[in-house]
Amino acid sequence: MKAFYSFPLIFLPSLVSAIPSDLAAVELDKKACTPFINPLTNANGCCDTVSTELFWVNILLGTGVCCPIGQVLDGFNCVAPPSSGVTFTGKAVCANKTGTDLGIQYGHCYVLLSLNKNYLGHDSGERYVVMGENPGVVFRVCGDTTTCTTSADQYVGINGTWWMQDQFGDPNGSGFAWLGGSGDLSIVNSTDLALVMGGSPTFFGGGCAICISFPPGGAHAPCPLQPGQSHLGIATNPNSCQNFYWQEVPCRSEK
Repeated sequence: MKAFYSFPLIFLPSLVSAIPSDLAAVELDKKACTPFINPLTNANGCCDTVSTELFWVNILLGTGVCCPIGQVLDGFNCVAPPSSGVTFTGKAVCANKTGTDLGIQYGHCYVLLSLNKNYLGHDSGERYVVMGENPGVVFRVCGDTTTCTTSADQYVGINGTWWMQDQFGDPNGSGFAWLGGSGDLSIVNSTDLALVMGGSPTFFGGGCAICISFPPGGAHAPCPLQPGQSHLGIATNPNSCQNFYWQEVPCRSEK
């Protein structure tokens, strides 16, 4: 008759830590956040995909801002959504300090409304046009064409300049783009073709406006298509400019 012996089962810590269920949980944790680089501090982070949302500033550089679910991106800051009626009022921005700045801020996003109350957007040929086929393009005001973090949150001075990052981008391309080119200004994907913009404060119909120009020249409408509709263009005369009401909106996430 064979003898049977029983031995106590000993769980070693190394074995316990390696059981499949725990390994799966660890792997799940690794997949539950998206790595990113803070554009202002260059610090590395990981954005939890369950309770937060990652807004990409430059997806190629891996820069972004991690916000709690339900918040939106105001410049590089996470804020309550427009429904709060506080941060984004829909009113044209005015100077923070009259005679000193234009009221727009570096790193923040805006839509441009013409004096005849039509939004600046794209036409079917990817040119910028008032009352175009795709109106209401969101622009980020950038102090540089790399990370868009130069002078972030600072107001643009009276004599300040900036670049316009197009957050709709080229419909036939990918990612964000820039306002630039020549003639009838259009979407450009190369930062070398992005145009420097300037402006002066104006006031129409009870609202603050900014008359934009393209230093060292001005701005004009090179191609009126029909009443109320016109393109953007560069003027030789620096006194020539185009007026728009600037309304702040949430910045978009690059995809």
